[in-house]
Amino acid sequence: MLQMTPKEKAKELVDKYFGVVTEYKRGLEAQKQCALIAVDEILKTNININYIKVDGDMLSLVEYYSEVKQEIEKL
Repeated sequence: MLQMTPKEKAKELVDKYFGVVTEYKRGLEAQKQCALIAVDEILKTNININYIKVDGDMLSLVEYYSEVKQEIEKL
């Protein structure tokens, strides 16, 4: 199974919150906050022993989601 790049995953996570954030906050900043919360939760788990292949490179899931977090912050 082909994995998304960290940039693609960042966009996917932010997009998932589009319809959820209308009650308290609106817009991209609220979506980014929701996505960052999700990534932080993933990073809290013991995922450093698993690896995935992204663009021909092997990344630990900690490395992958750390990059996803950086890409979310750039959006």
